[in-house]
Amino acid sequence: MKKASRREERTWSKVGPCLYRYVPSGIYYALIKSAGKQIRSSLETNDLPTARRKLVDKRRDLELIDPELSRLTLDTHAERFLETVTGSESTIYNVKHAVKRLLADWPAKASRILTKIHKGDCEQWLATYGDLAASTINTYIATASKFFNLAVGDNVIPRSPMEDITYRRRKKLTRLTPTREQFDSMVADLREQAANGHGATDTADYIALAGLLGLGQAELSGIQRQHIDLKKGTIQIFRNKTSQAFTIPLYPQARVIVELRIKAMPNDPQARLLPFDNCKKALEGVCKRLKLPHFEHRALRRFFITQALRRGVDVPTVALWQGHQDGGALILRTYADEVRLDHSLRMALLMSTDVPANVIAMGAA
Repeated sequence: MKKASRREERTWSKVGPCLYRYVPSGIYYALIKSAGKQIRSSLETNDLPTARRKLVDKRRDLELIDPELSRLTLDTHAERFLETVTGSESTIYNVKHAVKRLLADWPAKASRILTKIHKGDCEQWLATYGDLAASTINTYIATASKFFNLAVGDNVIPRSPMEDITYRRRKKLTRLTPTREQFDSMVADLREQAANGHGATDTADYIALAGLLGLGQAELSGIQRQHIDLKKGTIQIFRNKTSQAFTIPLYPQARVIVELRIKAMPNDPQARLLPFDNCKKALEGVCKRLKLPHFEHRALRRFFITQALRRGVDVPTVALWQGHQDGGALILRTYADEVRLDHSLRMALLMSTDVPANVIAMGAA
């Protein structure tokens, strides 16, 4: 370090090795030589013991990062990050959109140089999305965490500024689920639509089996003749999302429809049980005609699950029928109100004031 002038000596006071105090403000600074360069960095404190601890951390951080990358910005790092993104089409789209928002909405007064970004900058960025749904903000948080973690892995920064930033709590969703009467009326109405482009029977069977088998669109549409075993009373299901197969019973309420459709199917093992992939338009149309809430296909799966729970099927079994491997944890979280209601109603029967004639009260005895 070159010899300081008198003016600098009045402005800066050396406190110890690599540690200086800026006299006008009292703030301590680190002056560290790394890769042949002098690096001066504020320790953001006027407390000497705290400054000494931060100096140790600063030295350790400099050992973890590559000085050649110290000027890397959000924009240049984004190019590298986007090359690493994998997953489904929707996942890739969501990540790219989150990165786009990160670059476009980054606080104007915050540095865009990665080594100078702090947790507060990230919190200020996220605060601009206060009017968005918690799920959307959580997508931004997850993407930004991966974004900065890659910079940590590339030795650009010692730690992620997204550390300890918590996900937003999602509001409890109101999930629309048809009642038994609504479900039956929907299926009956669809069978009466003679002008239906897909065919009234096919459309009604699709909606009926969605609710009676409790399957999603992809699972229901993927059922082939070879997957159905009428003797055993089972159907093998393949879930694309998890790339796993599971087997469900051929429930009595759905068996009649399945048997009728098998009779009309060709003998080809790969012949589809249902001829099309979804019934969105038909579902939207029947809800409109019957003046019902706009039920989506997922509502039909919820109908199946709630019906099973109300009839007394235990949670682990319902989870098994849904292809879950968690023993019922997800069902309990999602349908806790249904489980509690069923238990509550059964317990209420114990509160009956009607005493059987063959029971003698303890006082009378």
